[in-house]
Amino acid sequence: MKVFSLCLLLFVTVSYPELESVRQHYIDAAQSKQKADSFYNTFKEQDYDDSTLMAYKAASLVLLAKYEKGLISKTRLFNRGTDLLEETIADAPDNYEARLIRLNIQDNVPWITGYTSEIDEDKEFLIKNYQKQREDLKAFTKKYVKVSEAFTDKEKKLFN
Repeated sequence: MKVFSLCLLLFVTVSYPELESVRQHYIDAAQSKQKADSFYNTFKEQDYDDSTLMAYKAASLVLLAKYEKGLISKTRLFNRGTDLLEETIADAPDNYEARLIRLNIQDNVPWITGYTSEIDEDKEFLIKNYQKQREDLKAFTKKYVKVSEAFTDKEKKLFN
């Protein structure tokens, strides 16, 4: 029985990346093509029951698109990522971290993509639900909000 429990624990640990690590890889992936490729490779072969990990999988596609050369392949990757993210949020509309990821993406993509329509909705959701989150997610949110141009100075103070 102990061996079975250990195997189960190892399987779960190997199959689901730790969120702290995923968050850091997400931040790093915005800095170089190699890091974006690595982040994408973490998720490409998996579909997760966890909506937070599916949101990061979607973000990995969007980040890959950032470094893609051709307009058609860049657009295709971007749309695959944003479609997956929207589907994930539709399935789990109360997932705070998925909303944070969507806001971060919408805050950072060029306006020409047209992918900016939920910024105000997500800001409101994040502000309203911030105090209910785990400390690690609060710290991650606060770090993003501090540098985000989507939030006013008054709104940023709500994340203290």
